Amino acid sequence: MDHSNYAGHVHNKRRLPLAWLLFLLLTCLSSCTPARQEETVSAQPSYEQYSQQELQDQIKGEQEAFDAFTELVFRDSIQQNTISLHYYLTDPEAFGITDYPITLGDYSSQAIRDSRASDEELLRQLQTDYDYDTLTRDQQLTYDILEGVLETALACEEYPLYYEYLSPNLGVQAELPILLAEYKFDRRQDVEDYLSILSILPDTFSQVIAFENEKSQAGLFMCDQVADQVIQGCQDIMADQGNHFLTQVFADKVNQLEELTEEEKNGYISRNQELMASCFFPAYQTLIDGLTALKGTGTNPGGLAGFSNGKKYYEALVKSTAGTDRTMKDIKKLLLNRLSSDLSAINEILKDNESLYDQAAEFSFSLTEPEEILEDLKEKIKNDFPELETETTYTIKTVHPSLEDVMSPAMYLVAPIDRLSENIIYINEKANTDRSTLYATMAHEGYPGHLYQTVYSSAQAPCNLRRIISFPGYSEGWGIYAEYYAYGLDTNVDARLAQIRAHNFSASMAIYALLDIYVNYDNWDREQTAAFLAECYGIDNSAASDAAFYMMVSDPGYYVKYYVGYLEFCELRDRAQEELGTKFSLKEFHRFILETGDSPFWVLSKYMDQWMEEQLGEGTESPVEAQ
Repeated sequence: MDHSNYAGHVHNKRRLPLAWLLFLLLTCLSSCTPARQEETVSAQPSYEQYSQQELQDQIKGEQEAFDAFTELVFRDSIQQNTISLHYYLTDPEAFGITDYPITLGDYSSQAIRDSRASDEELLRQLQTDYDYDTLTRDQQLTYDILEGVLETALACEEYPLYYEYLSPNLGVQAELPILLAEYKFDRRQDVEDYLSILSILPDTFSQVIAFENEKSQAGLFMCDQVADQVIQGCQDIMADQGNHFLTQVFADKVNQLEELTEEEKNGYISRNQELMASCFFPAYQTLIDGLTALKGTGTNPGGLAGFSNGKKYYEALVKSTAGTDRTMKDIKKLLLNRLSSDLSAINEILKDNESLYDQAAEFSFSLTEPEEILEDLKEKIKNDFPELETETTYTIKTVHPSLEDVMSPAMYLVAPIDRLSENIIYINEKANTDRSTLYATMAHEGYPGHLYQTVYSSAQAPCNLRRIISFPGYSEGWGIYAEYYAYGLDTNVDARLAQIRAHNFSASMAIYALLDIYVNYDNWDREQTAAFLAECYGIDNSAASDAAFYMMVSDPGYYVKYYVGYLEFCELRDRAQEELGTKFSLKEFHRFILETGDSPFWVLSKYMDQWMEEQLGEGTESPVEAQ
């Protein structure tokens, strides 16, 4: 399984042009290998000797056993990281979780190897202990999704030292401050858990550095340019230690906890100050010192393809994160075709009025305030998207100045599955000084993007396990899909200019996804990257091309999962529209996507075939579904 233990709680949007990593949430999912209940039937049973009632009882028992299995996987996986547990469950006891370890996960290479063995066993259990044909349709979907999680994770786990936990923008060191700042204190135990997390941080980051040393010895350490970015980010987080924002935020949250006395509040505030000084800052200093000592040991100045098994790992990484089963050749073809289509569309609009080019450069949506934008989006998406049935609120916050250089322009914090009504969107003011396109960004993070999709899909999910599975290609592809869609919503701007900007946005994403592949799969260097940007797209700026190159080096697969995910949604929509003809409804297509939830695209495609049969009136109820 994926070992980026914090990712999954925050949906980030990187800066564009020259614009965080959402891996599968299920960290160490594989450690759960629950035994089958004794009363359940064996795998692949023969039902010929049973009466109809006995057959129904056997099938019901098989279905109940599968539900018990997925619930055990859910409980085990969500306890592998205390921050994951806290962010997804406000009341763990309601889910049968009463005693859990305080941990930030295991960052050793041995943990990845152990995870691979456990994932193999869990996949074996899934495929041999449960008769797929006896499961309900929802259970079969859960089976298919979990199988996809495990199979793609196993492919990545073949290369344990190729994992990277310390990327400049997406690494554990960059995400942790925001996750700590938003760690809710609903009860005394939350405060105790938070302080315990601080206390284990030195050991956790020491383990990360030990992993980086192992990578270095294997010739797989990051290049100095990326190391410098990570070090600078750590130094920024450590700034103003005497008045650190996490100290202030902690005190504010504790003072609002009504069950504590004034004496207890003061005691907790003092303990936090001590742990910040003795654990938090020293832990970040451990990263700085460890990376500084390792500088110069990196043997590869470029992307993953510069390592011996880099191309194979990149292929596995793309399949796992983007959730696509396309080959790299097919992915490049898909990207180039869409890039050509977007550029042709821009040229067609400009053909009769070249002055629109300069006007498009100055384009601005009519709304620029986040709250106003979200309220407008909520209303305007109603024609094409089903309404949320869950009462939902949101809070807009700004990134603390010390994190502005390492955080995205905007991000959505995933709501707890037992409190979907509470949602938080962060805006990085430094990256959004010009709010002319904030409308599209808020569509990505809010409606109909991450906030809307998370709340809708989680409320529809038939089991807890499905609520915490995340395929970044699905979730981030949906965010890009929402962002592109938003360009057509503002009726107070020139539609032609909005179309130009929408196609330009898509083309920019295509260029970056292509660069992601060229650098990490085709082994392009800085010079090739600069030549590509200059010759094809007129970006003749060494600083800009270097920034793009090292962005691809530091976060391989990032842009591919975003943009290929988006294109997969477009392909599904276009295929459904073509095959359904007059029976196609965009709102019903979106309902199908949202109710299916986070899935690899080969699974989505399979179930869309069934959905289209139903839309055409050709679907028939299966015997299993009737049980």
